[in-house]
Amino acid sequence: MSGQLVQAVRNTVPPECHCRKQTCRKDGCSVSMKGTPTTRIVVDLDCNALNIPPNRKRCDYLFVGKNNDTAWVAPIELKSGKFKADEIVDQLQGGADVVHKWLPPGSSFRFVPVLVHGKGVHRKDFERLRKRKIKLRNHTRQTELIGCGGLLKRALRNTERPR
Repeated sequence: MSGQLVQAVRNTVPPECHCRKQTCRKDGCSVSMKGTPTTRIVVDLDCNALNIPPNRKRCDYLFVGKNNDTAWVAPIELKSGKFKADEIVDQLQGGADVVHKWLPPGSSFRFVPVLVHGKGVHRKDFERLRKRKIKLRNHTRQTELIGCGGLLKRALRNTERPR
């Protein structure tokens, strides 16, 4: 079923919303796809062709990838400067809510919400990120943190086994 995951999202998302680059950039921050599964789709959630209302909270990108028998779904938010944890959680949850509609029923995957940040995370925001979890179907996860310019594969390595 995991092989169908990437294809299902690819078939649903308009081609102009696919991010085909090895590095995704927003807000003065970037994350590298180097080392992630080559069977993947990265979706730019700010793409107008998705028809997401402009006032709806959402993260910057969605990563859906497959390697062998393992699939990953990762909403990604990029922030180079200061941020509030509650805002990040809302954006990542918004991305999870969007991808929920694109995934086939009964899909098996590892879920990993990711914040890519440029500056240190304030202790209170770090604690809020740990307390507030992101939900996608039967998965409830803490936000993984990686630095701007980092590799997404680092966050994917830290995920739970598929259910």
